[in-house]
Amino acid sequence: MVESKKKTFREIIIGWGTKVLLALLILSFGLWGIGDYISPPQEAELVAKVGGSGILKAEYENELRKQINNLQQIFGNTFSVEQAKSLGISENIVQSLIKQKLFELEAASLGLTISNNLVSSEIQNDDRFKSPTGSFDRFTFDEKIRQMGLSEGDYINSFKRLLIENQLLSILQNSSKLDDHMIEPLYKFRNEKRSIKFLEIPHESFTVSDKIAEAELIEFHKKNGNRFTAPELRSFTLVELKVSDFIADVDVSEQLIRESYDNRLDEFEAPETREILQILMSDEKKIRSISEQLKAGKDFFTTAKNVAGLDKSQIEIGILTREEILIDELATVAFSSLKQGQISDPFKSSLGWHIIQIKKITPQEVKAFDAVKEMLRKDLAIDKAADSLYSLSNKFEDELGDGATIEDAAKRLNLNIQIVNNLDYQGNINFISEEKKINSQIIETAFQTGLDQDSLLTEMENDGYFILRVNKITPETLKPFETVKSLVREQLISKKKREKSEKEVSKWLSELKGGKSIDQLAVSLKLKAKTTSDFLRSGAQLKKKIPQSLITATFAANADEVISINTSESNFILKVMSIKPLLLLKKGEAFSTFKKSIQESLFNDITLQYSNSLKSKFKVSVLRANL
Repeated sequence: MVESKKKTFREIIIGWGTKVLLALLILSFGLWGIGDYISPPQEAELVAKVGGSGILKAEYENELRKQINNLQQIFGNTFSVEQAKSLGISENIVQSLIKQKLFELEAASLGLTISNNLVSSEIQNDDRFKSPTGSFDRFTFDEKIRQMGLSEGDYINSFKRLLIENQLLSILQNSSKLDDHMIEPLYKFRNEKRSIKFLEIPHESFTVSDKIAEAELIEFHKKNGNRFTAPELRSFTLVELKVSDFIADVDVSEQLIRESYDNRLDEFEAPETREILQILMSDEKKIRSISEQLKAGKDFFTTAKNVAGLDKSQIEIGILTREEILIDELATVAFSSLKQGQISDPFKSSLGWHIIQIKKITPQEVKAFDAVKEMLRKDLAIDKAADSLYSLSNKFEDELGDGATIEDAAKRLNLNIQIVNNLDYQGNINFISEEKKINSQIIETAFQTGLDQDSLLTEMENDGYFILRVNKITPETLKPFETVKSLVREQLISKKKREKSEKEVSKWLSELKGGKSIDQLAVSLKLKAKTTSDFLRSGAQLKKKIPQSLITATFAANADEVISINTSESNFILKVMSIKPLLLLKKGEAFSTFKKSIQESLFNDITLQYSNSLKSKFKVSVLRANL
């Protein structure tokens, strides 16, 4: 019997480590993606709760980052998160993720599942991940999902969710299909054009007597109390723990700033770019002939245009980084030893035969430490101030937990106490010391907190915490007549002018229906009749803007019909001058495109209604503070 060799300590460790690693891999990569063995996330990691599940901050941030990257390509690199939020993009992302989660939970409740084998098969049959030979290529798959900004597990999990969602919504997809005979009237309805001739008669152009008896003013004040009512007011004690108030006291060392610069260096690197011209052909013999002509001194652009028959858009690839070029062979040659102005030899890729010229090279650039030093100092100061503030907020809560009042706790921790008097829901307030704007979260909290009640210590978006106690609630009250007498008079006169306007317009309409033209009426009123261009019921193709109410009325009226529209500022008299229905839509590409767009709109509407209905089944709450 041969005695087994005794294992060294290093071999034992390596063997043990390999077993643990394999066990983890079995747990985490059932298909390729990460499994569900990870402990459930804490509320601080979520942006929304849906049923018993949640939407991770990481999911939201990843989607927001992708959206901003796309928009930066349109608006430039200065497009920021704040601009995205102001455009509603942030909110749209949250609602979209909530909708996905609702469908995921509903599918689970119905027992809908997708096997890992099916997910694997679908991914391997995706043309985006195939090699030139038509088979699944793992390297291409890894490269493509990396360009999407996703990990392998993230992509597979999201793809699996998409398949389950498609399975759930397939019945809705079928219900949104339309027969061909239903498309024709929809097409005609959407694309019909009309034009109008109209007169605008401002209410203020009418004169009424300003001699109004006081009794009439008092009566108008009583009957229209909502116009002269003071809103509900709240007075409260407020304590704010703001990051911005602590930054000035934070000291950040030069060494820490330098370390931050080194750790974030990739943020300050602008990669090398190359402006590339290309000739792409399928004929090897022809492209080699072109290559010889270029070597003989012929101009690249002229040769590409005249000899290869390419237009400008086909020749100019653009200014690209290596990462932005998806064809490996092209990226390799473009970022090889070619210098600015040089032309490559012919080379082949999955697209065909290429010759490229490097028109311009912009070297990699790294922002110097001094250029970003102050920004780094500020970021670090904010982080340190936030850490200090978090500790302080815990001490503040401990004080309150021991029975201290808001004022006592604030005094012990040397925090500023503010008294806010007579705040309305629009944010109009009067601080004892000065006029000052107030955070919308504070306004909302003040109106949700009862009299003599403390609010919770609440996190403010990006700037710390606050707590308040409501000291006084003044209900909405009708303002005394004497204090608003001039406003009452002004509004009553405006009302009388509108009434006179409506009465006169009614008389003029009768004249127009009796045969008088709008032009004749315009002359008698010393006004100018206006005529619009042909426009769609959406208002598109109007050369000059008109009120939406006129557009709506135009498409509700009959040809040659004269009608009036009353707005808050003016009365309009209009006549439909022309109606241009579209010719019958023949079946073909245009018909198919329009049908597809209608069906997609219908499917989106049904899907939205379905997701809204699921909100009553699975409770949804957005954690605004975590956003």
